Amino acid sequence: MSKESKRQNKELFEHLQGTIERDKMHWVRNDAKIRACYTSKNYDEFREIVAAAHLKPLSKKDVAGKQTEWKSTDLES
Repeated sequence: MSKESKRQNKELFEHLQGTIERDKMHWVRNDAKIRACYTSKNYDEFREIVAAAHLKPLSKKDVAGKQTEWKSTDLES
């Protein structure tokens, strides 16, 4: 393969990866819209559900060890 051919293959691969990610995001948002149609009570709640569609809940591993230790002097002031 020539350098030009390798470059074109790399560009095509990157373009396809981006297209796949956009398509996944489209379906995640679409599913959130369908769920929100049945569960939301008003437009603001609907909008928030759709806006947060890409977020995933934290796992126990993510939360472990993240406890904040408060200084007792800060609490007394």
